Amino acid sequence: MARQEIIFLIGFSGSGKSTIGPKLARRLKASFHDTDTIIEARFGKSIRLVFAEDGEKAFRKAETEVIENLIRTTSGGAVVALGGGAFQSAANRRLVRPAGVCVYLSCSTRELYRRLRSKSDRPLLHGLQRGATDRCAMMAKMKELLNARRGTYETADITVSTSTRTVTEVVSMITGKLGKRHVHNNG
Repeated sequence: MARQEIIFLIGFSGSGKSTIGPKLARRLKASFHDTDTIIEARFGKSIRLVFAEDGEKAFRKAETEVIENLIRTTSGGAVVALGGGAFQSAANRRLVRPAGVCVYLSCSTRELYRRLRSKSDRPLLHGLQRGATDRCAMMAKMKELLNARRGTYETADITVSTSTRTVTEVVSMITGKLGKRHVHNNG
């Protein structure tokens, strides 16, 4: 990562941003920041409780403030995992685009369901995750959200599928694509 850019990981909940991010940061000798973790620390409670008690509007406002602060205080050489819906905000995209490289971690709906089916900390899917009869409801909600977000996610600078790859494979693919991008931008 010769240019010391901020690498922003975007994608749906369960796509691997919080798992891949720290390993990518280590590979790039960069710092790692997860906006959801920072927001939880700021509010002193889980994202699910922020949504339930303060509302999505308060969460989204805090999300933009956290992104602004990270861009302002990070001198580069950082990997930032954005929440699943963060990149849907035009304001957030205007902040992120000039500050670094966006990497979309894409994942199939079936694999996202497998990864998220037992999680209760995803506020936009909360309450849809109980029992076999809710499998269809959860899949439908995930498809709805993913379809609404996909077009924005696909505007990323780099896309890597995490559906069938290991974390190591995804990190290697990202670093390879970052290297090629750097060569093309300077060549």
